[in-house]
Amino acid sequence: MSMRVRLKRHLAVASALTLGLALAACAKEEEAQDSAKPETVRVAVSGKIAYYIPYLMEPYWGEFKKQGIAIEMEYGPAPDTLVLLTQGRVDAMITGPSANILNAAAQNVDLKLVAPGGIEPDDSPNGWYVSKAALKGQQYEPSMLKGKTLSSSSGVAGPPLLTLSQELAKANLTLADVKIKPLSSSDGLIAIENGAVFAGTVSAPNTAKIQESGAGIFITRSAPKGWPSVGVYFGPNLLKKNPQLGERFVTALLNIYRTYMQGDYMRGEWAEKFAEVLETDIDKIKSSPSATYPTELSFPERYFEQYEEAWRQIPGVLTFPPGQQVSENLIDTRFAEYANKHAN
Repeated sequence: MSMRVRLKRHLAVASALTLGLALAACAKEEEAQDSAKPETVRVAVSGKIAYYIPYLMEPYWGEFKKQGIAIEMEYGPAPDTLVLLTQGRVDAMITGPSANILNAAAQNVDLKLVAPGGIEPDDSPNGWYVSKAALKGQQYEPSMLKGKTLSSSSGVAGPPLLTLSQELAKANLTLADVKIKPLSSSDGLIAIENGAVFAGTVSAPNTAKIQESGAGIFITRSAPKGWPSVGVYFGPNLLKKNPQLGERFVTALLNIYRTYMQGDYMRGEWAEKFAEVLETDIDKIKSSPSATYPTELSFPERYFEQYEEAWRQIPGVLTFPPGQQVSENLIDTRFAEYANKHAN
């Protein structure tokens, strides 16, 4: 064999080796790119309200993307999305405390509260209002609530029943001494104005209307001072299948709280974008109170236990027996603890 033939063969082998190494390098690069692709977290909410700003503003803030997460929003009534969460069809749910959550947790499903959301300001006008028309010139006192019909946009299973139970307790009454009528926010406002109900819940923007008309007297808040109005709930996907993703999710959330949700942010530089993502007018944004967001994640003492005690006052609201220890075990602090250590 000539020297020229052997040289050609050596060059061919070298070329093959070079091509093989190049292909291997490309494969590794593609694998690295695949591993860097964000993991999707499906977040369920009831609509577009201010408490969901941390998620709706992701296209502009990108804090979840920094943690390797792509947010996918799912909209629907809270009872429906709660079912999706426990079935693993969504990963997280942002909602307020409810009897429905306790009843679901009592079925031994994977469902935990993992992080607090926004807290109403101390001077928040959201709460229970007594109808001036129903008072008929009398001075309000808690004992007047006995036997009366009251409206609530969240019915007998919602969080405002806790503060109402505390108001009733001033007259040695319980929730069993009143009738709760579920009405939408707008219908409830009309019922208060014309005296069709003795009292009811009113929240922004209807609080501005009732204060302007003077048709109602504020008697108590929607939630105790310092208590989060909504929270983050995880289902089986983030609790068990991929808790590391859950840790990154809550870390991103705390970064948002610390960076964007402090002070009077509703009237700050992002007000126009808030109006855009909430699909409302800028004037409504600037007239809305800025909820308080924690810079360290924690929960009020006996948070769900106190809600359970209130709902127990109405027969049939809770479907599990007392002493089952559902409320005591509903909060999982490991994600908040991780975020407190790793957030910016």
